[in-house]
Amino acid sequence: MRFRGQTAIVTGGASGIGEAVVRALAHEGASTVLMDVSEDRGNTVAAELKENCYFFHGSVAEDSDCAACVREAEQRFGPVSILVNNAFLPLFRSIEATREEWRKILDVNVVGASLMSRYAAESMKKIGNGAIVNLSSISGLIAQAGTMTYNTSKAALLGMTRCMALDLGKFKIRVNAVCPGYTMTPAFYYYLDQSGRSREEAVQQLAAQTMLNRLATPEDVAKCVLFLCSSEAAYITATHVMVDGGLIAM
Repeated sequence: MRFRGQTAIVTGGASGIGEAVVRALAHEGASTVLMDVSEDRGNTVAAELKENCYFFHGSVAEDSDCAACVREAEQRFGPVSILVNNAFLPLFRSIEATREEWRKILDVNVVGASLMSRYAAESMKKIGNGAIVNLSSISGLIAQAGTMTYNTSKAALLGMTRCMALDLGKFKIRVNAVCPGYTMTPAFYYYLDQSGRSREEAVQQLAAQTMLNRLATPEDVAKCVLFLCSSEAAYITATHVMVDGGLIAM
């Protein structure tokens, strides 16, 4: 029970990697606030985890929702010590992206993470320590066709992670990022289905691009996130950890 007595917030925690992180934190004793725009799914996850989890219906793109989520976490469980910025908008556009599309993806993937960190950091200062983990991606480090908007937002998170770690280090708040590769989430399967390829064929082709010849599960990524949140990573900050099966090293 590494996180007994601690309060955590996970954005985008209703499904996929976020849900796996919420469940892992609850299993390890943390009182966790799950923030998501998906009300039905969020309520379902929180109900399954019972007293260890509270669902907050809101969007990280809204400043008032970010502030209210942290306030709710404090009131229910005490000062926040863990924040996992997982919420994201999977908007894939290239040079044809409009100003409105740029605003949408940056508001969620970048500005939203910044606002959540701002309010959570104020809570962390009350206890003199904390850990923030930003969910970036291999897409933040490499070029991929037709996904400029998404890749740019994930690259921005890596720069934010380093700068935030520098600014918050004096308060003993650590900030790191995790960069998953292809991960078998509901969103991943949705976009596979949209491509017209069979799931089995696509998964085999993508898995063959990794050193481990398989794709990540949400739980694989969640384990790395929990490590970075824990005291085992007490001297780790301002960096990113790849969870991609060696994909971009090949």
